[in-house]
Amino acid sequence: MIELVQNAEPALMKRLVELEISAFGDGGLNEWHLIPLIRHGRVFIIRKDEEISGLIQYMLDWECPQKAYMVGVSTDRNCRGQGLGSTLLQESFKRLYQENIKEIELTVDPDNITAVALYEKLGFEVIELRKNEYGTGENRLIMKLLLADFMDKNKKVLT
Repeated sequence: MIELVQNAEPALMKRLVELEISAFGDGGLNEWHLIPLIRHGRVFIIRKDEEISGLIQYMLDWECPQKAYMVGVSTDRNCRGQGLGSTLLQESFKRLYQENIKEIELTVDPDNITAVALYEKLGFEVIELRKNEYGTGENRLIMKLLLADFMDKNKKVLT
């Protein structure tokens, strides 16, 4: 259902950047960010009707190589509320677990109630609030998910 991106083809990169800018504006990833993540991290996409409708990026934590940091996740505005984001998250967790990743960490704006609720529903726990993480007034919740717990909880759904 999801695909691991392995090549930075121009048309693909254009679509991924469009999704990022649509979701995050100036904070969205561009080619300069995405290409290293494709080559040295993990970037997964999901399609709806053959169109790329979402993407998620991960990188490893150098201090704890069995921890992946979720750089970001974005879905096409026209596809939101259809479960594509949840599917992308869950399927990417399964793939990372198969690669011996034990834990996923992410940051999220505490005011993004929809995202925080989704992450909590998937099993993430808030471990810290970092004030001014991305500049003055740009606070972030740090959330963590143990993949073994996620897999145990979702065994029937994911097999």
